[in-house]
Amino acid sequence: MNSTGFKELFYDSDLILIIDKNGKVLYYDDYDDNLNMLKKENVIGRYIYELYPFFTREDFTVFRAMDKKEPILNEYQSFNVDGNKKNCLNNAFPLINETGVLGGIIISVELSSKSIKKKIKKASSRYNFEDIITENQEFKKSLEILKKVSKSESNVLIVGETGTGKELIAHSIHSNSMRRNKPFVIQNCAAIPSSIMESILFGTAKGSFTGSIDREGLFESANGGTIFLDEINSIPFDLQSKLLRTLENKSIMRIGENIERDTDIRIIASTNEDLEKKVDKGEFRSDLYYRLNVISFNVPPLKDRKEDIKVLVDYYIKQYNSILNKNITGISKDVLQILNNYEWKGNVRELKNVIEYSLNFSEEGVLNTDNLPQYLLKSVDSNTNECIVDSSLTTLVDNYECKLIKDALKICRYNILKTSEYLSIPRQTLYYKLKKYNLE
Repeated sequence: MNSTGFKELFYDSDLILIIDKNGKVLYYDDYDDNLNMLKKENVIGRYIYELYPFFTREDFTVFRAMDKKEPILNEYQSFNVDGNKKNCLNNAFPLINETGVLGGIIISVELSSKSIKKKIKKASSRYNFEDIITENQEFKKSLEILKKVSKSESNVLIVGETGTGKELIAHSIHSNSMRRNKPFVIQNCAAIPSSIMESILFGTAKGSFTGSIDREGLFESANGGTIFLDEINSIPFDLQSKLLRTLENKSIMRIGENIERDTDIRIIASTNEDLEKKVDKGEFRSDLYYRLNVISFNVPPLKDRKEDIKVLVDYYIKQYNSILNKNITGISKDVLQILNNYEWKGNVRELKNVIEYSLNFSEEGVLNTDNLPQYLLKSVDSNTNECIVDSSLTTLVDNYECKLIKDALKICRYNILKTSEYLSIPRQTLYYKLKKYNLE
């Protein structure tokens, strides 16, 4: 495909760059071409570090997308080149097949360009409520309610542990709002230093500090649309008052200016901490909390919706069968029991990683316990009193018996004779039950 075709395909972006897993450039088109340290015709076959020697690997959005094996959408990036400040909105996608990550694509819009309004309006949401996988009836009911209120203009606060899918919820809200054809911009408040967060959100006026230029912040750039402030609990306290003023007055003031600029923005915020507790500790402004928390939505952790584990496992097996060129048909009953007993502190994100790991160590048929990561097996064994048994009507009785045997073993210091006497059962019966419950 020629450069014009790529440009149309990727929404008139300023930069399209494709690299292999080592950073070698396979395709390059920078329509402003003012950052590249090499001439355009000398780029293909060179390494991305040669194009942008002022970046480290951690600075490249595309490498982080490749490491995560997930797209990174609408990520703001600010940096200096020869004293000139540049501000971009990046979308990065990993290229994956059955052998693993092959490379990545970075598509970038420079926020200071004259055509920013035209470009950024294309940076919309990617997911909808239909993409949220759950069999939990309470969660389903709450999602139906949220789908209805998504059409309102009220701000939304999404509360949930890390890895529960808060960004997926935010995308879905925007997709069902009256602003769905307007910009949807994401900013992780924990991902950028507090010293530059104000300029990122509100913009700067030329001369307000050394090297500053006239630049729109995210509120201006996304005017008419939605801003998702992920991990709002990380926003500095001294910046909270300015954010509150923006929400109340529907206007912003760039750093170094006394001009009020009107904005029409809906805020979706998320937190993985209890904001009420932070308010009580004086770490978060109560007035800002209530302004953000007009509509509150709690995403339940995976441990509270165990019925979703099997359906999520099936979904990710299908996904990674395609990516890794495998033919896995499901999981064994023992594996399902282990997954159900695990605490899932990393929630859905952790489950997804476990399935990817397991498929890498299997070829066909069903996943069994030999395919699972060791940390998960050890954690289940040490942190639960449950045992691997067949999922049937006798499960509760078997689990209780298993617990009694485990307690007796500890009391008798794992002496089989003493344990059998303590339980008043023959040693052969005890051996049988130890084998049955994987307690050998």
